[in-house]
Amino acid sequence: MTRSRFGARTKIGKALLLSTLAVTLVGSPTTARAQQKEASPPAAGPTPPAPEPTPPEPSVPGSEPSLPGSEPTPPGSEPTPPGQKKPEAAPPGQAPKVGGRLGSVSWRDIVTVPRRPILKFHRVELIPTYNVSLNNSVVREHTLGGIVNFFLSETLNIGLEASYHQPQLLEHYTLRGLDDRVLPSANRFIWSAALNFGYVPIYGKFALFNKFIFQWETYIQAGLGVIESQWIPRDPANSAQNNFDVLWHVDLGWRMFLTKWLAIHVYLKDYMLVDSFEPADRVTKMAEMGGKVPAGDSVFVQNLVFGVGVGMFLPTGFDYKFTR
Repeated sequence: MTRSRFGARTKIGKALLLSTLAVTLVGSPTTARAQQKEASPPAAGPTPPAPEPTPPEPSVPGSEPSLPGSEPTPPGSEPTPPGQKKPEAAPPGQAPKVGGRLGSVSWRDIVTVPRRPILKFHRVELIPTYNVSLNNSVVREHTLGGIVNFFLSETLNIGLEASYHQPQLLEHYTLRGLDDRVLPSANRFIWSAALNFGYVPIYGKFALFNKFIFQWETYIQAGLGVIESQWIPRDPANSAQNNFDVLWHVDLGWRMFLTKWLAIHVYLKDYMLVDSFEPADRVTKMAEMGGKVPAGDSVFVQNLVFGVGVGMFLPTGFDYKFTR
């Protein structure tokens, strides 16, 4: 009985051993496959978003990059137009020649300041004028004349002027005679001529109706010349005496160009001279001198006039000249 129990236990132990071996053999591939899965790296996840671009650093003035094709052409390396020969290089030690035809214009010839619309240099201006006196309460002078100006530069000019004067006796001449019981001494001007020197200190332009642009300038002028005056006798039976006096004047004028050759003038002129007037006691002196005309009374005279004129430039056109 003891042997039977031992035999049964031995069988049971063998069965357990066989089952353990079977389980071990069957489960080993699964364990190896699990180990391979653990050893393999995990699958790659979704691609992370790209990093944001770094904002550009503020550029230093003068260090901005140039756009392609916008780099300035270095002097002397401009392309030669078709049909033209490439200029020869300057010898060592000599500056290259600048300028030439349109095909050789370089970045150095670009000028940002606009040029003057009207040029006067070495041109002649012809000005018919009309003047009227302002400060003489006895005689008003109406003057027709002309001026010829030659421009030495855009601001300097010399000129000649000549005028013919036509007097107009005002009411004050008679009224003053009635009040004073004697007519006042008065002279009329006959003609005058002067050599003038002008300068243009201010010039500009303005737009009319935001469409038409006109160039204008303010000028000052001075001149020296001669004038002939004549007494206006109190007694029409007496003869008139003519005087030739030295004349000088200062002017302030305004010129506006309507076209390249046509301009209008508005000005004030102050003519100054020392003139001789008929003496109040002419009759008495003539009796003492045996009928001879006595010398007149010298008086400093200022004849302020307002005038207008139309300027015509010759030649009517002009060409711009460049320094290079």
